[in-house]
Amino acid sequence: MTANIEQRLRTIEDRIALLDLEAAYAAAWDFGRAEAWAGLFTEGGTFEMLAAGDMQPLRVEGHLALRGFCEKINEEWQGLHYMHPPRLEISGDEASSLVFFEFRHSMKDKSGHVRQGTTAGYYRTRYVRTPAGWRIASRVEKAVFENLAHAYGL
Repeated sequence: MTANIEQRLRTIEDRIALLDLEAAYAAAWDFGRAEAWAGLFTEGGTFEMLAAGDMQPLRVEGHLALRGFCEKINEEWQGLHYMHPPRLEISGDEASSLVFFEFRHSMKDKSGHVRQGTTAGYYRTRYVRTPAGWRIASRVEKAVFENLAHAYGL
């Protein structure tokens, strides 16, 4: 019985830690904290955006590249993630999730306009337990909907 309780407690602790990791992900990105955002990934972690609309696919790997990607995007884009509770599957020191999101944003385009919009989609994420805690090994973003209807001159 004790082993069962210990296993159940560890599962609960893992689930809470993964929820905290997802919250940290959104906050680090939205506040432009590139170093903190990259640090949520494993050393060789990957972030991938699948092709959507006019956007070409993108894959970024490793802390240095992840930090640079976050810095570059935050120069032009600002916004807030609205993350839905993840569907988590935990198995020992590995886990995976499906997380639906909305990203409400504004961006400066090349013509000198500020565009506001919403992107909605989902992340498929693999996590691993590391000595520093749970980290993202890979995250794949699929944008399903984007609305960029509002544009304003600067």
